[in-house]
Amino acid sequence: MPKMNFTKEQNEIYELTRDLARNEFSIHVDKEKVTRKDLEEFLRNRIQNDILKGATLYQAYRRNNVVMFEIIEEIVNITIDEDVFTSPFVENFVEVKNRALGDTTAFYHEGGMLSVATFAGNHWDTNRQAIDLGDEFTLPKEWCYIHVYDELERFLIGIVSLERLTDKVYKAINRFFRERLYMQFSNIANAVPAEFSASGNNEEAVGDLVDLVMAAGGYANVNIAGTPAALRKLSKYIPDHHIAESQKEAKANNGDIGTWEGHKLLVVPQVVIPGTFQKRLDDTKLYILGGDSKPIKFEIFGDTRTDMDTTGHKNNDMTLDLQVQTKFGMGLVLPEYCGVFTLQ
Repeated sequence: MPKMNFTKEQNEIYELTRDLARNEFSIHVDKEKVTRKDLEEFLRNRIQNDILKGATLYQAYRRNNVVMFEIIEEIVNITIDEDVFTSPFVENFVEVKNRALGDTTAFYHEGGMLSVATFAGNHWDTNRQAIDLGDEFTLPKEWCYIHVYDELERFLIGIVSLERLTDKVYKAINRFFRERLYMQFSNIANAVPAEFSASGNNEEAVGDLVDLVMAAGGYANVNIAGTPAALRKLSKYIPDHHIAESQKEAKANNGDIGTWEGHKLLVVPQVVIPGTFQKRLDDTKLYILGGDSKPIKFEIFGDTRTDMDTTGHKNNDMTLDLQVQTKFGMGLVLPEYCGVFTLQ
């Protein structure tokens, strides 16, 4: 539910706009399936009748822009939660706090593992060690924005619609967050100590590093993450007679074998540098982490702000401005023991 105090009519318009942005447009008009064009026209009529109330777009948007801003802001907030937070990558590697859902802002980092020693017994004069209770910390806050424009006349006559603007804005913001998370994860390679870094071109070399991480961290199993290309390379290292028929089927369907020696293989989606076709993440790295490790800390504040000029007064060329900003925090906290393997 939106947190803004929308009227019934405004809330219905919010829901229509949100569902159009999600490509869900089959249930609103008399419960019959309709096309996107049909629903866009239906939404345009609802805006005209329930918000603009017969005034021209130029006048009515100037008077009602606060409601329109709040609709855009709420859609951005809710789709971040739906599109970014629910991905398999986030579920396995990202600890998420969402201020809009009432989460507290502090994260907690566990201390190191205690060590046990032997002694002859019958006395209390033993070496002692401090209990590391860990640390509570908050993330530095950042703002991201998207600032777009179009010809004012196209907006006034309906060529550029609210739902299309919203669709482009929220998809761009969500892609930004996903890519930042993947890139943050890849920074593990720059922080792992030399003892937990290894390279090679065979199954045994990967297994040696996995065994070391498991032994040092006391893990029953680990997750092995990498780009799709990195996981394909790992699959090539594994002899066919070690791969079950179900894994061969999984490789044919998904590109990787899913598990290896009881360890889950997880995909870190590849991204490209904006404006180029150059891949951003290293296709030779495998990241080995304890099964419950979530090294990325991500906080979304739900503080989305919109500014929109529908008069053309801000720009001499009479273009329409729309700017959406939202606040977030992101950090990387490595578990005590993890590893990075470089495929050769």
